[in-house]
Amino acid sequence: MNRLIVLLIGLLLVVPLSWADEPQVVEIEVTGMTCPFCVYGTEKQLNKLQGVESADVSLKNKRARIVMKPGESADLEAIRKAIVAAGFTPGEAILQPDGSAK
Repeated sequence: MNRLIVLLIGLLLVVPLSWADEPQVVEIEVTGMTCPFCVYGTEKQLNKLQGVESADVSLKNKRARIVMKPGESADLEAIRKAIVAAGFTPGEAILQPDGSAK
């Protein structure tokens, strides 16, 4: 019985810790891309940003998915500027999971 109680308490302590560092994800529309080189240049600009763990750009969907490092907040203005620096137009951005941004 004591083992069961200790196990349950341990699980209750570990579960919230795993949610605490959930990375923030930004999905943003990128218009004007026409080729794989456009995708490469946009990804390169986005991956340079502080706090970005990875950036994946889809030519087909005309969207970028930026995953922030755990504990980092997305800077939507910097993301938009990086897309403009790559030569394209940023559109609507969706921020997940906690909705906070600089």
